[in-house]
Amino acid sequence: MQQPLIGIITPSYNQAQWLEACILSVLNQTHKNIEYIIIDGGSTDGSKEIIEKYADKLKYWQSKPDGGQADALNQGFKFCKGDLVAYLNADDLFEPHACETVIRAYEVNPEYSIYYGRCKTINQTGELLKEGMGEQVRYDELLKVGMLPKMYQPACFFNSAYLNRQQFVNAKYNLAFDYDLILSLSQQKTILFLNRDIASYRIHNQSKSSKLAKEAYKEKLTIQQSYSKGDFLLWQWRKLKFTIAEKTGHFYKDKAAL
Repeated sequence: MQQPLIGIITPSYNQAQWLEACILSVLNQTHKNIEYIIIDGGSTDGSKEIIEKYADKLKYWQSKPDGGQADALNQGFKFCKGDLVAYLNADDLFEPHACETVIRAYEVNPEYSIYYGRCKTINQTGELLKEGMGEQVRYDELLKVGMLPKMYQPACFFNSAYLNRQQFVNAKYNLAFDYDLILSLSQQKTILFLNRDIASYRIHNQSKSSKLAKEAYKEKLTIQQSYSKGDFLLWQWRKLKFTIAEKTGHFYKDKAAL
């Protein structure tokens, strides 16, 4: 009997330093029924040559200009037929048993909208900064507080039954589209936490989360307000706090601290 299929998309742009390790973490999964898609934005750092080394193991790949990370994910999603879909950024890694762990849970109960586990934090050379983090979380908590530290995108696998086939993520968001996707699916159906290490999230100076933390926080507030229009005053107050914090320099750890 054929095991469930997992579609994995890697969006990439000038991440050659980490790209091969990312690719190998997918190709070396103990669960083998995987369709792997790489959408590279026309890198000029040798990424294309790295991808070509593994082209025969990929369902699809391309290396040409795109509209950014969200657009790359949506382009890759067009080729996905998987029962579950995940995306792994070119600087992140899967644990060897990640897909097998998720598939076992999915086979027992295929009704959850998201299956996710613990996520480690590593530095640019792969050294461990934090042990795997994550725990069960509800939609209302995700909406009011956000994903971290209970839920990390690299450790998330999304049930295709609940995905919009027209687009994987909302490309009007440049940074927090993962948060929007997770809110959308967790609002539809219960999500399941698996108490196992699934992925590693890499922190480095060139990552979008490091360089654009304030912009990501602004998008997060916009998304929270769109899902909770009844709390209009709450989100307006948070936006005001952010504006003041930004002007006074009281912004740290991706939050407006006042």
